[in-house]
Amino acid sequence: MAQVVLENIYKSFPRRQGERVDRPTPKSEHAETADPGSTTTVNVLRRITLTVADGEFMVLVGPSGCGKSTLLRLIAGLEPPTGGNIWVGDRLVNPLPPKQRDIAMVFQSYALYPHMTVYDNLAFGLRRTRRKGWGDEGRGRGGEGLKHYLPKSIRAWLEQERAIDHRIHTVAQMLQIEELLDRFPKQLSGGQKQRVALGRAMARNPQVFLMDEPLSNLDAKLRTETRTQIVNLQRKLGTTTIYVTHDQTEAMTMGDRIAVMNAGQIQQVARPLDLYNHPANRFVAEFIGSPPMNFLSVQVKAPLLIQHSHFRLTLPEGWESRLQPHDGRSLTLGIRPEHLIISPPAPKNLPVRVERVEALGSETYLTVRPTEMTETEIEIREASPLQVRIEPDRPVVIGETIWLAVSPDKIHLFDPASREAIV
Repeated sequence: MAQVVLENIYKSFPRRQGERVDRPTPKSEHAETADPGSTTTVNVLRRITLTVADGEFMVLVGPSGCGKSTLLRLIAGLEPPTGGNIWVGDRLVNPLPPKQRDIAMVFQSYALYPHMTVYDNLAFGLRRTRRKGWGDEGRGRGGEGLKHYLPKSIRAWLEQERAIDHRIHTVAQMLQIEELLDRFPKQLSGGQKQRVALGRAMARNPQVFLMDEPLSNLDAKLRTETRTQIVNLQRKLGTTTIYVTHDQTEAMTMGDRIAVMNAGQIQQVARPLDLYNHPANRFVAEFIGSPPMNFLSVQVKAPLLIQHSHFRLTLPEGWESRLQPHDGRSLTLGIRPEHLIISPPAPKNLPVRVERVEALGSETYLTVRPTEMTETEIEIREASPLQVRIEPDRPVVIGETIWLAVSPDKIHLFDPASREAIV
């Protein structure tokens, strides 16, 4: 096993002929050109610095197109980095081809050999890899000569092939696919194919596992079951694992740490609950959590008062030193749906009108918009809708006006210009 260290990684691709050239502003979340004046290349990864500890389960999460899979391919050796260094253990692997990096990769598309049985798919990597103490005669079917094609009952197995057979059955038992060893991939379900792909990586006992959205082709129930299997297997094997997904639920439930990526850069690296409770910027706050965080524009009045057009709120004393530099300025208040509570009318509470009700049984989600209360009418203001999570036994109907209390100890404040958290 080994740690993986990424040092200031860049990756650029040539711009395709006829592709439109964007000139993003510093706030843009689109990929930027490698050189502001260049129209020939585009940077898809920029300033990636990350250390994955030995035995750690690291999850790379972010929206589609943010560079997650590209980064995984750089580590595997399937793409060369434009700049920076990649270390696996104490080896600089930049000049090494994939087969010499001692890394196993599980692809989104399974990538099983259709003409081979499950047994031979699991054995393929072992037969193609020269291990210490193994001779050329143990490196695949060619090394076996005619013995490999004879029935097992009359074939004299080499010591290396017996070791491979033992390893395959051990892995198959762990993944509960022993009864599938004689089948071909076309005879397997999606979940079974995924377990075979995992088993092929595990059989090699590599220093590092790389997994590129391996569960995206599975249905919801099977995805949950396989997710648990992967986590349990990783903990049992203790192999350093880098897992790519765009599903923040997978990231929160699987990773020891999570690296949130956007537009080719790492936004924050932290443990799951630290990301949830202490997001570094607005993107992380909005991406982590389902439904996403709500945002409102507020005015700061030192030492602890924040004002919105619909409510006023006094924050806990711990905010005083953080709010003082922003006295009189507008900030963005973030509050998660579960931290908005239906309450009686009061100046500190937010009046909203219910636009949608989603009853899920264990909980209910509301889509609401802030309202302006007058003596004669309720005027719906043009504002982004808010998401609210409430208890399932609280009756709410569409069109109803309710008041929401904002939990002062659960709010987040962000600078509207830099989008960074006020911490």
